Amino acid sequence: MRGCAVFLDVDGTLLDLAATPDAVIVPAHLRDLLRRVAQRVEGALALISGRSLVDIDRLFGPGLAVAAEHGAVLRDAAGYVFETMAHSAALAAILEPLRVAVGLHPGSLLEEKRFGLVLHWRGAPAAARSLTERAITLTAPYAALMLQPAHAALEIRQRGPGKAAALDRFMRSAPFTGRRPLFIGDDLTDEPAIARATARGGHGLHVGRDFAGGPAAVLAWLEAALAAEGSNNG
Repeated sequence: MRGCAVFLDVDGTLLDLAATPDAVIVPAHLRDLLRRVAQRVEGALALISGRSLVDIDRLFGPGLAVAAEHGAVLRDAAGYVFETMAHSAALAAILEPLRVAVGLHPGSLLEEKRFGLVLHWRGAPAAARSLTERAITLTAPYAALMLQPAHAALEIRQRGPGKAAALDRFMRSAPFTGRRPLFIGDDLTDEPAIARATARGGHGLHVGRDFAGGPAAVLAWLEAALAAEGSNNG
């Protein structure tokens, strides 16, 4: 792990998926594990997630380098927060119709973020087709918007930088520069960053393909990597 810049997705990678974004459970030892990983890589640790920055800080506490909303909002290792794109009026135009659509399907949820919206139907699986078709219809007139399938969800995002671009931005600044990127993710939105980490001479790992046991296996792998390096140094 020494010499690496570590980039981690959140939902499905560090945390088990839940019926709603607010229902996830943060393992008791996870914050301390991230702190120890950050220390081992001399601060070159960042979370790269589709969640909002507020959500990520609620789950893990402030202070970590973060690419939120797929890289639309970045907080660098020095704590400076900036946005990588401008707001689109298209999101505001489709917000109320999507609220109405979700209201017709009890158990579904509309997650509202600064640069995107997410339709969740884990609690209402039968609503998947109807909500997807409604999202397609509403976004069709707007070239600035894109649809991104996710686990029991559909993201409606502004076109712009994704997780691979966020990884690149981190790699251009201290303390990430000159290190080998290690990225772990689990979803379609993570695939470009998995490929980018590998292309940059590092490692891109997929939870489903490379870990047997989901997020618990990822955390165990990180613990084992720390322990192995500690033993080697001992």
